[in-house]
Amino acid sequence: MYFTEPSAYLEDTYYGKFASYPSHRFKNEDELYITAVSMIAGIFYLDEEGFGENKDVTKRLTVSCRQASILFSAILKAKGIPCRSRAGFMDFDNDGDSYVEHWVIEYWDFGENRWVLADVDGYYEYEERFGYSQFDLPRHKFIIASEAWLGLRRHTLHKNLDIYPTNLLEGVCEYLLMDFQALMNNEIFYSYQPMYLRSGIQALSENELCELDYLAELLEDPDGNIERIEHIWNTKDEWFVLMNNTQYIYQDAFGESCTSEGK
Repeated sequence: MYFTEPSAYLEDTYYGKFASYPSHRFKNEDELYITAVSMIAGIFYLDEEGFGENKDVTKRLTVSCRQASILFSAILKAKGIPCRSRAGFMDFDNDGDSYVEHWVIEYWDFGENRWVLADVDGYYEYEERFGYSQFDLPRHKFIIASEAWLGLRRHTLHKNLDIYPTNLLEGVCEYLLMDFQALMNNEIFYSYQPMYLRSGIQALSENELCELDYLAELLEDPDGNIERIEHIWNTKDEWFVLMNNTQYIYQDAFGESCTSEGK
């Protein structure tokens, strides 16, 4: 809701009056509700009835696509349905040209024996805007981060990517590593990135870039490459010393000692 323009349609159909959203609450509560557990607690705190339809804005969490993805994944896993969050880029306009950074899920359809791509973020859950449901999207709607990375590295990606960092490859690298972590059931927050990327992707050697190429190739088929992915997960330490901007401030002020204990 923090980036959604008020409209009579949205207010009447889904949320109630946007103006009633409490002024003391953050317009984006992502940093308050990073995990599925914290979101569930927040949902019941705002409304003792918990999950339900037709809630107004005063009883809703205001979070982004990542949070929606990991919460939905947790719910399906709890019900015995294999599910995984994926980080990448979504074609919201359905033009096949412009893709925006986004998180979705893949859940396993036992009847059809396949992973189904679903976007659980947004308000259009029962609207067939483009001739299909958001709970079973065609693959061309979403570019997995690994596909975007390899496309940029090999100069084969002919799509416009709308991403926050000014360095496109660096922004895609962040999503590549978030997708990797998510596939290993460790869905890191947007601002959590390996410390070795602090100086920017331009500081990486060609050998280090090739290591990321190899990771991306494995993530193209996570089921078929699970053993090699798990090996990287268990051995590639520099990809798992995570930092964010606040920790960098402490590191600059107090030196390496503030981070060494957490390694």
